[in-house]
Amino acid sequence: MFNAKVRLQKGFTLLEVMIAISITALIGIASANLLTNIIESKKVTDERSEQLITLQRFNQFVSRDVEQIINRSIRDEYGDEQAAIIIDDSDYLAQWSRLGWRNNPINDDPRSEIQRVAFQTFDINDEECEAAKLRLESWGEFDPQGLCLVRYFWSVLDRSSDSEAKTQIILDLIDEIEIELLATTLVSDNDDAETETNQEQNWYTQWPNIQSDETKEIPTAMLWRITLPKIGQIERLWLLAYDDQ
Repeated sequence: MFNAKVRLQKGFTLLEVMIAISITALIGIASANLLTNIIESKKVTDERSEQLITLQRFNQFVSRDVEQIINRSIRDEYGDEQAAIIIDDSDYLAQWSRLGWRNNPINDDPRSEIQRVAFQTFDINDEECEAAKLRLESWGEFDPQGLCLVRYFWSVLDRSSDSEAKTQIILDLIDEIEIELLATTLVSDNDDAETETNQEQNWYTQWPNIQSDETKEIPTAMLWRITLPKIGQIERLWLLAYDDQ
């Protein structure tokens, strides 16, 4: 009598297969979420790094300009005299004359080392902010809202009708900016000598201020208050070495 042995082959049950698929799916979802978080964290880090670089550039330019303010008025392209420091006029947010514009040491025809600079804001969608908008788009900001801050400077002090300003964007995106000037009052005594009275100090959002013959106000400090997206408000205060002579 022939006895045949039947060998049974065991496999995975449907339940085991479903459990294995579920575990694999959970691992895949967790890995995808982790990767997404890493990418988002890198994006935020890169944006903050670019903002820090922009703030450093802003601080470099404005500090250099403010700390070397000089009492030197100019003639504009219409021949009208403009004060050494102007805050909040019809043309610019602020403008002034500054020292320290170094010449090329090999230049045979050196220019003046005094430079006229000015600052103005524009909507981020304006032509003046095109370079800033392109930078923001490269960081993933495809619909930025706000302003860019532009620095102007001229190759000559007393301008003519064909004098054109060169521009630099020193802050790509801001929400708001305020500039204030602190002035100290000088009072003439009986000997017509001017003595400083530290108690009489005032902040101005517009300058020059109307002054009388009896009193004279000297700029002594400048405050910039800027509101930045995702960072908030920052303040920068500079003391002025302004010579009224």
